[in-house]
Amino acid sequence: MYDLLLLGSLITGDKTGYKLQKIVGSALQPMRKVSSGVLYPSLERLEKEGLVTSTIYEEGRKLKLWHITTKGVERFIELMKETVPSDAKRNDMIHFKLRSLDSVTRTEQLRILEEFQAFIEKDLAFYQKAQEDMVAHQTRFPENAERFRILVEAYELDIQIAKTKLTWIEKQIADRN
Repeated sequence: MYDLLLLGSLITGDKTGYKLQKIVGSALQPMRKVSSGVLYPSLERLEKEGLVTSTIYEEGRKLKLWHITTKGVERFIELMKETVPSDAKRNDMIHFKLRSLDSVTRTEQLRILEEFQAFIEKDLAFYQKAQEDMVAHQTRFPENAERFRILVEAYELDIQIAKTKLTWIEKQIADRN
């Protein structure tokens, strides 16, 4: 999962591990940190695969600067073209791709946006159906009506967030057409 973000971050220029850690951390959900124990082994693996190189330089102290190779750029483009799996990492992967849209063709940008749109439309349908079920449960189970009312309101938040995402996606697609 981090390969896409690390390679995408290096496309814009060489960076230190510290800078990459900040970039990856800011691309993830708030309060989710990327440890050095995850970042540096990932960078070292990418280096072994020939996707990045590193150089040590001294600027008051020793720093390791990471650089993407031509093979790394090619791998990044492949990752951008891959379909995002519908699993727990789906949202992170979509957000990583959205942050790197400028690195791929307009056709690929549209495909990524349309993939995101399909995910959100599916989510929206799920939330709307779940909300309908909770409304029905309020009537069928009056002893738990307050609990179901709270669930209806929670699903309303999910519905509004999904609709906002769809509005944003539609604008992005329209801007590219």
